Amino acid sequence: MKKPFRRAFIEITNSCNLACGFCAASSRPKAFMPPEFFEAAAAQAGELASVIFLHVLGEPLMHPRFPEILGASSRLGLKVNLVTNGVLLDKFGPDIFYEKCLGQVSVSLHALAELPPALRAQCLRRLTDFALRKPPGLILSFRLRGNSAEPFIQETNASLLEALARESAPERVRDGLKLREGVYLNFGGLFDWPGGPGGKQKKGCLGLRHHFGILSDGRVVPCCADYDGALALGDIKEKPLADILGSPEALALRDSIAGKTPMPPYCASCGFTAPDS
Repeated sequence: MKKPFRRAFIEITNSCNLACGFCAASSRPKAFMPPEFFEAAAAQAGELASVIFLHVLGEPLMHPRFPEILGASSRLGLKVNLVTNGVLLDKFGPDIFYEKCLGQVSVSLHALAELPPALRAQCLRRLTDFALRKPPGLILSFRLRGNSAEPFIQETNASLLEALARESAPERVRDGLKLREGVYLNFGGLFDWPGGPGGKQKKGCLGLRHHFGILSDGRVVPCCADYDGALALGDIKEKPLADILGSPEALALRDSIAGKTPMPPYCASCGFTAPDS
């Protein structure tokens, strides 16, 4: 049976080990979602969405009980995509990547530009080693966002090709390259976070149609870019998730975000365009 949403973003922590200049600056205190609360939230989200992502803001591997989060996801029969900056990928050992819930690991390589060159090279070597030894069936997507003319982008791209695509030429895919079986390199630009000054010409977005988010404090937000809950619709500690997303307020906001009615100024300033799948 097809679920009404493709993705649910559950923010297990808004804490991060890096302070990247391209990321949003949140006003919320740092928090870690207890695994018990995550399991309750994920059980509801899994009824509505095909894939669970473990972030809105924050680095998921900062969560001290991250293996328990994955274990709960496996018990619930969820499909999980882990998005990480990759620096802490070996923090909990290799066994966590064999959890049956985990379908894809997406590494935001552009975050490595914030590191000193020596540490950056060390992290990249660990990541390519992981790519060569990852569990069978696990998809690994390296994301490299930014200006393709920047030295960091060019050097990182060359390093990945040298380490992972020696045996045959990489295959072109929709927004990047297939480096080897189950390993991809995807390109794209950085986007402007919502809430900035002024609006932009934007026809619509897919918040509350394609996806929704749950912040670490339990508030439900319409999209993965509403990092401070500016458009929060309710709290799952107080009301079931399905009721929040099916409320008249949520449906009206969905139409507004889609451009059927005037788009909220908060959304109009956002440069992110949700993918089609």
